[in-house]
Amino acid sequence: MHQTFQRGLVTWSRATGVRTHLFRGECHHLNTGRSVQPTRNAARVSLTIAEGYGRSEATFVNCVRIGGSYVEEWRTSAYVGASGFKRPGVPSGHTQYLFSPQGSYSVTESFGVYNPGTALPYRQLNPNSRWGGRLGSLYNKYFESAGYTWPDENMWYFAQSGDYRLGVVINYNRPPDSSIVQGDGFAIFLHANKKPTAGCIALHEHEVARYMRTARPGDRIIMGVRADLFR
Repeated sequence: MHQTFQRGLVTWSRATGVRTHLFRGECHHLNTGRSVQPTRNAARVSLTIAEGYGRSEATFVNCVRIGGSYVEEWRTSAYVGASGFKRPGVPSGHTQYLFSPQGSYSVTESFGVYNPGTALPYRQLNPNSRWGGRLGSLYNKYFESAGYTWPDENMWYFAQSGDYRLGVVINYNRPPDSSIVQGDGFAIFLHANKKPTAGCIALHEHEVARYMRTARPGDRIIMGVRADLFR
């Protein structure tokens, strides 16, 4: 249940009780046309905002759509690529360069070593889990192999090191948002282990779990430098 008033809305649920959400901040920019990137009317849009180029520190803001308006549900600190964001429309490129792409991307699947309770299609990682980084038919796709060839990603290795204990696929350079362009970048995820990345968004594991528990297929992640994200 929700009730709108001039400066926000009030929601009630048995789980959370009464909550007041004010129309303000970055989530409200999605309502007022200040967002450069499209929301596609997604039920949930998560913003990842760096304050400048060459910076891996970012703010992650989770916005939920209630009664036709986006309001902030929660926020936290985050990290993106260690080299920061590329310019809008410029591919992130190979993960070895440690750049993140700017844009608006859908979320349709998840993975990890356990399922925290998500409505996203979930893949349980195993010792053969790989993500394609070599140019060819498996580029920017999940596959399984007993062997490993760089620059494919050994997802099981990264699960043991903490990064991929939980993760969500961000559909950069892949369907349904676009066709795959060989060499434009691969393996862009929202994942655990909050530290600078090779291009992904990193939160603490419990924060990724929180995200996954409310995520639905078709939710979006908008990511980039503040000056480029908002008018």
